[in-house]
Amino acid sequence: MDKQKLFICACNSVEHQLIMSYFIDDEIKDVYCSVHLKPERNVFKRIWKAIKYLFGHRSIYGDFDEFIFKPKDADKLQEIVDYLKNMNKPEQ
Repeated sequence: MDKQKLFICACNSVEHQLIMSYFIDDEIKDVYCSVHLKPERNVFKRIWKAIKYLFGHRSIYGDFDEFIFKPKDADKLQEIVDYLKNMNKPEQ
């Protein structure tokens, strides 16, 4: 990846982080978002989740957490938005 932007949640937990990556000179202009998933520390909860997974249990709501962007990250986000907006414009 040529460009990578790291975002850490406003709660300042490093368990809530995003890394957005993209190639500057690639023909196909894609932005990849890597999300750090929060690990479960309690071993019994991990075993319980594993047992439920083995038997095919799925939550109807899905598994999710939240991410709060900091105002100071606006410029980094704007850089990614500008990259995506300019990807379909013809070369001049």
